[in-house]
Amino acid sequence: MTPCAFAKRAASEEVGGGCIAKLRPVVALLVVLVSLSIDACKDSAWTPMGSAEVVLSQIKLGGSASVAKRVDADESFGRSVMNGIATGDSLWLEVAAKFSPASATAEASVSIALATALPLSPARVLALLGDKYPIEEVCGIPFHHIDSAFVATYHDTAVAELALVRDTLLTRNRDACRAALDTARNDKLARINPAYIVKNKPAAPPPRPKKRPAKKAQPVTPPDTSSSA
Repeated sequence: MTPCAFAKRAASEEVGGGCIAKLRPVVALLVVLVSLSIDACKDSAWTPMGSAEVVLSQIKLGGSASVAKRVDADESFGRSVMNGIATGDSLWLEVAAKFSPASATAEASVSIALATALPLSPARVLALLGDKYPIEEVCGIPFHHIDSAFVATYHDTAVAELALVRDTLLTRNRDACRAALDTARNDKLARINPAYIVKNKPAAPPPRPKKRPAKKAQPVTPPDTSSSA
């Protein structure tokens, strides 16, 4: 199910008990992510099931450059690819791995799609980060038109999911992504609503009582035994 379809279903259905109830915060975050990062939900066809295989076949037959050009030239196709990458599905992330965006607009769109996928599939997204998809971009909370509550919620959710990644080969990317998330959270909150930081700033620990310097023992003068009785 694509992010758009998932968002519409989540918005229309009552979330009940069981596993779904436990996932309510993640579902709510995903719904907001979709509405922020994929504006096409309201006026486009959703990503067709199985289309990742089709795109991978196109890359194999025509080369990644041809697919990258089509992403820029064909709005519907480009939207479908970004929607697919945002799901965190392994095949769609393979698409992201095998083609390189041909324009700055496409680069920004892929960064947003990967950022959407990060809390859903952290290990797979981390494996893609590097020269082509810089950590600072993907982990920099690159969404548009966001408020302070969303920034804090996305940051905390992504950080919690990153903490579950144990692959030693991904340790460096995981730690760098965590640092980028922290920096982006502080920078965006400072721009959006500086009062939010002040209000939610953790209280400083109480000062430790100062230790009084120990008094030096006064030397005891031994009795004078040199004088005769």
